[in-house]
Amino acid sequence: MIKIKNVTKLILFSFVLVLASCQDESIEQETQQAELNFKDGNVISDGLLEKEELVFNEESELLVRSNGSFGQKTTSSCTPDIDGLVSMLPSQVTVTTTAKPGDNAYFNLTIDDSSGFLSGTEIPAWCADQDLSLENNETVSFDVYSSYGELPEGRFEKPENFDKVNWLLNQTIIGEESPNGLGEYTFGHIQYAMWLLVDDSVCQVCTALTDPISTWNNDGNDIEQAEEIRDLALAQGTGFTPGCGELMAIILVPDGKQSLIIGKEVEAVPCDDCVGKVTDLTLQWNWHNDYRVRVYQRNGNTCWATKVFDGTVGLNDEIDMTGANQNGTFGKWLYIFVGNCYYTKIKTNCHLNIGPGYKRGVLEVVSGQSSLGGELCEYVPPVNHCWWW
Repeated sequence: MIKIKNVTKLILFSFVLVLASCQDESIEQETQQAELNFKDGNVISDGLLEKEELVFNEESELLVRSNGSFGQKTTSSCTPDIDGLVSMLPSQVTVTTTAKPGDNAYFNLTIDDSSGFLSGTEIPAWCADQDLSLENNETVSFDVYSSYGELPEGRFEKPENFDKVNWLLNQTIIGEESPNGLGEYTFGHIQYAMWLLVDDSVCQVCTALTDPISTWNNDGNDIEQAEEIRDLALAQGTGFTPGCGELMAIILVPDGKQSLIIGKEVEAVPCDDCVGKVTDLTLQWNWHNDYRVRVYQRNGNTCWATKVFDGTVGLNDEIDMTGANQNGTFGKWLYIFVGNCYYTKIKTNCHLNIGPGYKRGVLEVVSGQSSLGGELCEYVPPVNHCWWW
């Protein structure tokens, strides 16, 4: 009986020790997060940088500016999945025109796609050329093309301007006033501007550019307004690619009929866990004062410091960095200095599954990519359990 009591006491004592250990660990983690802050304007670091861990020389202060930059917080930090959208495009669809003019567009369409990717009704569409015709209530088979890919040779006179058409699809111009006092822009001005961009001719009898149908250019300003939009697209749309949630132009090309333009929303690149090593990282500065921030990584397998960011940042500014190693990675750690002091380091070898939401002091991961996993998924804090049996 005495032996059983002693064993019971030992087990209870062991349980108390384990519980205390877990509580101490939790307290230590919370304290570390609190200390990674500022006190009286001075940096309070995590104290984890060992003396020989990062060695500086003259070359360490030469900024490796691959993509290293900073700026105000953007509305979206995701990576648009253009390639993914293109890979989902069917080779052919069946289209029925259901309105000409459409609802603030040149046509409304019903699209039948066996894959379902482009299927829908009341889809707004635009005419891509003036060489052929297409009327309302026609059902035609169309080949499907990306506006950023190879297009049928000779079908479009100025295919190099489809980036400007993509830009136009993502502007809210209809209803806006001309800056030159020519009146409100309508869908007809946008359609005419598209012809000016990608075709070598425009309509002669432009009956479908107004709704209800009437004589185009009655007020004498319509062509000038279309040219204003064309000029704006040429000035601002060069090299445009849609971001997450924006529209990408899909080109529908039939045999013997007018080619059409529709828009398809671009989704974000699917995320994945951190695999390999981190290659790109965007951090947000979550502190109300401006500070100079420098970020270093090791040069390959050496201890020599390589600078990947250097700039003054303020509240909600974002720090964008790309790995400086030959394989485009950061290696094991990113080392962050604030002012003249070491602040903290972030593990970038994917042994920690960092992603959007991961925090180190006043720095938070907004987005990132890894070498073998692609876009990083949202960070999920690990759950620490204390087991006793």
